[in-house]
Amino acid sequence: MKKLMLVITIFVLIFSFCACDSKNEDEIYDNSFYEEFPTGDEVVTIEIEKNPQAEITLTDGSTIIIELRYDIAPNAVANFIAFADEKIYDKMAFTDVRRNCIVMTDTLESEFVPPYYVMDELDNGSDSLSHIRGTVSMIRETSSDSLTGQFFILTEDQKHFDATFTAFGTVIEGMENLDKIAASEVDEKGNLVAPVEIEKVKVRTYGEKFPLPTIIRK
Repeated sequence: MKKLMLVITIFVLIFSFCACDSKNEDEIYDNSFYEEFPTGDEVVTIEIEKNPQAEITLTDGSTIIIELRYDIAPNAVANFIAFADEKIYDKMAFTDVRRNCIVMTDTLESEFVPPYYVMDELDNGSDSLSHIRGTVSMIRETSSDSLTGQFFILTEDQKHFDATFTAFGTVIEGMENLDKIAASEVDEKGNLVAPVEIEKVKVRTYGEKFPLPTIIRK
């Protein structure tokens, strides 16, 4: 019975993570952003000496620094870098808190994410990144292979998310800022009463030229 309830809970959570409604493409970002991205399931990767790092600066001046685990989820990281380069994250905010420990991003009013999906990267063998405090993972819709680039960060362990969501990063500085967001006032749906806006996201690649992400067209 407990196992059944856990499955139901996870399904409900995935459903609640659904962040992309049906949208008019004229209202979305210029298609030139992703028209050169390869499509399919053959992901191009490169050998690197050091994982890239992302610095998220919030509008209050505080920062969150994330090690992007290219060694674990290369396509999710490539997509994150593409979003950062296109300044899409600069139009987003931390808008939701679930279970008092899942801090989620969404687009600001009238702004949308590009109309494509990225494949899940759930099974990376012994190198998999578990969903513990500080883990950064991709939001997805109820179906598999439906990542968009929006993400959530955990302030408490949620290991039952393993093999359900694509973890692609670890917070290495600024967890106190996530804790502050997680403790902020929310409404009955888990929406932050005062969303915490992202001012900019800068990725340090240490001189590496990362390939474009492989995507799935909607």
